[in-house]
Amino acid sequence: MMPPKVKLHPASCKYLRLGHPWITEDSYSARFPKNDFFLIGVDDRSSQPIALLINDPEHKNVKARLWSLLPEDFNSTPDFIRELEKRIKNALELRIKTNLISERDNFYLINAESDFLPGLLVLKLKDQILIQYYALFWKKKETELIKILKDQIQLQFPELPLNDIWIQERNFNQSKSIRSLSGSTHKDFQLNEFGIHYQIRLNEHYDFGIYTDMSSIRKQMKNYLVKSQSLLNLYSYTGAFSLFAMKLGAKNVVSVDLSSKYLNWLEENIAINTELNPTFHKSLCMPSEKALEKLINEQAQFESIICDPPSASSDGSSTTNALKSYEKLLPLMLKLLSQNGSLFVFLNTHTISWNKFEEKLKSIIATTEFSNKVIIGKRFKLSEDCLPLKGFHEGDYLKGFLIDFKNKNIKENV
Repeated sequence: MMPPKVKLHPASCKYLRLGHPWITEDSYSARFPKNDFFLIGVDDRSSQPIALLINDPEHKNVKARLWSLLPEDFNSTPDFIRELEKRIKNALELRIKTNLISERDNFYLINAESDFLPGLLVLKLKDQILIQYYALFWKKKETELIKILKDQIQLQFPELPLNDIWIQERNFNQSKSIRSLSGSTHKDFQLNEFGIHYQIRLNEHYDFGIYTDMSSIRKQMKNYLVKSQSLLNLYSYTGAFSLFAMKLGAKNVVSVDLSSKYLNWLEENIAINTELNPTFHKSLCMPSEKALEKLINEQAQFESIICDPPSASSDGSSTTNALKSYEKLLPLMLKLLSQNGSLFVFLNTHTISWNKFEEKLKSIIATTEFSNKVIIGKRFKLSEDCLPLKGFHEGDYLKGFLIDFKNKNIKENV
């Protein structure tokens, strides 16, 4: 049975042709049928079919997601299972080519739209697999999805023990909507990333203890951090960057977070890495701005500073968005940065473009005593297991810039 045809807004047609894979809520998508799995999107002006879509009526903003732009897929009943197997196979083969398994226990086996599996993330966490649904239509195909995924993992990664599969629905119920195929209620274990052990806790919190999308960023930053004897890690969470710097030789690491729970978790991570010296690390449980002011008063200096604020967070008594938080944080961080130091600033949202982020940083720097003394340089982007899809800015959400002094002696005169 052929999928029903639905008219698409002219803007949706334009963006589909440019590579954007979402149909968002508008007057056209509001008329989409609710119960059909597939839809054929038709250009309202030319009446020509342009896309095979998967219906996504339960999502708040995204009402359909691209499955195919091939004309032959508009004229026959889609063989979803066969195509699903092909796409999963391609995604796993790509991870084998990049040899991620030799460096870390945590990486994306499937990265949603960039692997042409819309709304579907699959993470390898040592011997556990975590499936994350960002589109609930995957629940309708869950039996088939899990069978194909298990078969392909065993085929492509025969050396990988597969002990359990967990399924989490993201962006629908922000409480812990997670379950395991084995019926386990939770799982505590350690995984390894770049020679460092991290304690992972599945189904004890909304997140599980490490941000996998930052793994490739840490790898990009290695050549900078290996030169640093001191590191300040703001919004440290469970301390991945702190431990990474200590592993590379840093002997003065300060981690700042508002959550004592995460800082205790960080200290636990340090303890399980017995080769790391815990006396080289200090935790500050306080808002980042207050921590910066405290460290300035103590005349501290750091060769590396990392700031990766949540896109919107309550830092003490007030709630701010990450971009605005830099108005107060950036001038303070520059005062703590040593003359040979590197400042790494991140933004974790697709709603702010690279250019807007950079212009905001420049405008803040222009108001400080460092206006002619620092430069914004290298960009740190998602890569390896979570490459963004061209034309899909929502997938290019994680943005980082390097800020440092123009020459090594410039700060002596500040």
